[in-house]
Amino acid sequence: MKKGITITGTAALIIGAVGRIVLAVEKYDIIRYSSAATNRLLTWISRGLILFGVAVLAGFVAQILLARGEAKKMEQRLDALRTADRKAKAPLSTESGRFNEEKMHELLRTLFASAPAELAAYQPRFQTQLDRMNEYQANLQRLLRNNDATELSEAESFLDKVEQNMFGKMRQIYNLMMMYDETTPIEELKTALDGGLAHNERALNQAKKLNATVTEYINNQGVTQESLGSVEAFIKVLQEELT
Repeated sequence: MKKGITITGTAALIIGAVGRIVLAVEKYDIIRYSSAATNRLLTWISRGLILFGVAVLAGFVAQILLARGEAKKMEQRLDALRTADRKAKAPLSTESGRFNEEKMHELLRTLFASAPAELAAYQPRFQTQLDRMNEYQANLQRLLRNNDATELSEAESFLDKVEQNMFGKMRQIYNLMMMYDETTPIEELKTALDGGLAHNERALNQAKKLNATVTEYINNQGVTQESLGSVEAFIKVLQEELT
């Protein structure tokens, strides 16, 4: 809204309000020295000025609120773009406390490409571990689905946590690899890589044991219910051991 219209509206509101006050105070004198018709005319004029002023100021306020709303939406869009940009540039970051599996696999394929042969040889070993975890998860999903064992869904959630735990260890390895240069002692990196493989192997052993325990419980359904408690207890033990 143009500044001139706003000033005009404000002036009209002030003049109309002052006019209404004067008319209320001098009403009888105006009727006595002029006429009742004149008083009514002046009253309508003052009311018109007030309504015009209120309408102009209401439009001005609405415009301000609309502009603020648009500015807020724009800021939200910019925040979303900045967040998306950060995520695109941060493949090792977590989203809602989780690693992005697709990005982790992509890094595994590309990070070792320029590394010395001694280090590049680790890439397929890490890939095999991730493939094994995916296999354990797929097998458990089929087992639970085919047997309608919904009471054991916590086991599936636990395998997801084990996989995320593996990704966390691999991020440490990735960060070390990204800092590699010709001055870095290669034996130190190999030690870290061996440690990562050993860590993931322990996690895979947990997953394998869990799947075996779940399978045993399902096979014993209808024979004994005692193994359900053993599955829940076993999951609890694994959760405590998971580091």
